[in-house]
Amino acid sequence: MRTLQAGTYAFLFVTFCPFAISAQTGNPGSVSGVPSSYVLSLKQKALSGDTEAQVRLGLVYELGQGVDQDRREAMKWYRIAADRGNPEAQTNLGYLYDAGAEGATDPAEAAKWYLRAAVSGLPQAEYNLGTLYLSGRGVKKSAEEAVYWIRKAANAGNASAIGALGYLYATGEGVPRDFAQAERLIREAVKKHNPAAQFDLGLLYAHGWGLPVDMGKAVQWFIKAADAGNPAAQLNLGVMYESGDDMPRDMAKAVHFYQLAADQGYCEAQASLGLVYELGLGVETDYTAAAKWYRRAADQGDARGAMLLGTMLYKGKRIDQDVREAIRLWTMAADQGNPDAQFDLAEMYMTGTGVPRDFDEASILFTLASKTLDVSKQLKELSSKRGESESAKSQLERAGP
Repeated sequence: MRTLQAGTYAFLFVTFCPFAISAQTGNPGSVSGVPSSYVLSLKQKALSGDTEAQVRLGLVYELGQGVDQDRREAMKWYRIAADRGNPEAQTNLGYLYDAGAEGATDPAEAAKWYLRAAVSGLPQAEYNLGTLYLSGRGVKKSAEEAVYWIRKAANAGNASAIGALGYLYATGEGVPRDFAQAERLIREAVKKHNPAAQFDLGLLYAHGWGLPVDMGKAVQWFIKAADAGNPAAQLNLGVMYESGDDMPRDMAKAVHFYQLAADQGYCEAQASLGLVYELGLGVETDYTAAAKWYRRAADQGDARGAMLLGTMLYKGKRIDQDVREAIRLWTMAADQGNPDAQFDLAEMYMTGTGVPRDFDEASILFTLASKTLDVSKQLKELSSKRGESESAKSQLERAGP
């Protein structure tokens, strides 16, 4: 079992998810402070079959404006309108599945609804669907499909899509790398006050992608994006404050930014927040809080959150021990290439702890982990154990029945 280390991960100015969770349609501010009489009128229209009223009522419940927030009720009204072909309702329903309104996310269900709205030509749905293809969440990963849908939304003037397309040109994912085109698109989205594009402009300065490296300007844009609510910028600032790279180390600020991003459902930030609670970095050690945030990240398919939660469950570290669940989480993380999970699973297969002993599986997992970790000692131990097992088997065969 590898020892848990302080620190989240090396700060590379690029987070695991290039874009935030896809957005829904509608203007949240337009339903703020609504009187109860308005909600009652809206509900009467919705019950009469008015799809526009059904969408508005769903938004009211989703945001808790004039009523207690109830995302299940929001999903009910979105689904009624979505089943009748309303593209805004389809997009909003997809968003709630994407964001995990009922706990665990369901990206496949989100993709289904996004596609229906995207085929109708709704730019927000086109962008949302493109981001799923880019990450492979709920659909087969395809840079070609991602670019197709994101470009359609960008051509329709969607600011998030314009900035995202610029990011793809900066990284060369799905399109030829073109820093000039990247900067043009990202600055166009910045003029539309898009927080994700503000973060992306910071990335251009941080990496020197078509611009001189200027960490001062990069941090300025990260802060601007974070203040506007961009979770990717919040996460990166959290890592910068934790590591002390390009700014004084400040764990209180690191936790602050992790919390902001985690509260928005950003899985990498949730895993980072879990780790600071487990290790007591800038906060009081709280294993219950750590497990909660790891679980939220793992439920979204985050490999790091799954690996860390698996370790807590395996050790029974101030939570009930659950070796079977630990193995499930480590397997999920290992399948995504997490080297620590591959290492821990390999040790379990080598020793037969919690799983049937399987030297071949252990060898495969140690080999995968060796791309990042030093496993020479473990491979030597595995070879020794395999030899002892084969020798014992040979002796039994010679002894006969």
